[in-house]
Amino acid sequence: MSFQLHPEQDIPLFRQLVDVILAQIKSGTLPADTRLPTVKDLAEQMEVARGTVKRAYDELERCGAIRKAQGRGTFVCYQPASSDSRKERAMAAIDRMLDTMDELDFSLAEVNIFLNLKLRERSESRNALKIAVVECNPETLSQLLEQLYPAVGPADLHAHLLADIQQYPYRIDEDMDLIVTSAEHAEVLKDVISQQEKLTKVALRLTPQSVVQLLRLPAGTRLGILCRSPRFGQLIRAVCATYTEDVDIAAPVLSEDPDEVATYLSGVTALLIPDGLEKYCTRPMTERLRAFSAKHPLIRCRYQVDEGSMIYLKDRVEHLRERERI
Repeated sequence: MSFQLHPEQDIPLFRQLVDVILAQIKSGTLPADTRLPTVKDLAEQMEVARGTVKRAYDELERCGAIRKAQGRGTFVCYQPASSDSRKERAMAAIDRMLDTMDELDFSLAEVNIFLNLKLRERSESRNALKIAVVECNPETLSQLLEQLYPAVGPADLHAHLLADIQQYPYRIDEDMDLIVTSAEHAEVLKDVISQQEKLTKVALRLTPQSVVQLLRLPAGTRLGILCRSPRFGQLIRAVCATYTEDVDIAAPVLSEDPDEVATYLSGVTALLIPDGLEKYCTRPMTERLRAFSAKHPLIRCRYQVDEGSMIYLKDRVEHLRERERI
């Protein structure tokens, strides 16, 4: 029994383990009643902490995919639910919710009001368009989402990293109305998803402000790159080489250890960061960036959707909304 994990990704290892085991269970690779390795055995086999495996098993048990039999082991128990069992589970869930409301001392009339409010919210949410947004790195993905939220109007946006979809294609639900990604990534997605007609390609480019700041760097500059993911660092380093001349571009460093970053900053005379990086930085890291920018150029790298691509995307969204109204 083998499960492949990717420590270099931003996704916690326990969550990766949950996803890969759940995918094998739902695909039938691990049928019902299959005995899973013990926490100790799987941790040793995969060279991860026992706590990682235990947390994954606990999550799988919580969602009903596995069961733990005292003294016997851990077994797959997932199978398509019958209508009767679904009804029983639904009634039990309602009973638990009502018990909780009783403990909070709400009357039945108040419970009814709250329930109706939540049902209305859920109905409105389900009527919204569902759009998957796929990018190869979290920095660009975050910037793309910021632009799409106001552009497409009321919609349910689902963010995904390309590597995750390549490994777990099922994460893009079949009921997605659109799948938005770059032209380059669309070619990759065509090989792993069945909903190719839903792919909507957009062109991304550096903002003019970012390009101008790179072009203005004087010869002899030692340019550093601080980012969240190795993939973004790799891509933006190549971009910097295109827009600079006689500039020494240092290997990118990840924004995790403040002391490591401080040492890195002492060796560069200019710094490029993805726009919005401070949202993910600790206070000490933010203070170091502020101190650096007081004496040296700090370039905020931002990608934007090409105007033509945005018009095309808005047209597709409006067409889908019109179809829903018919």
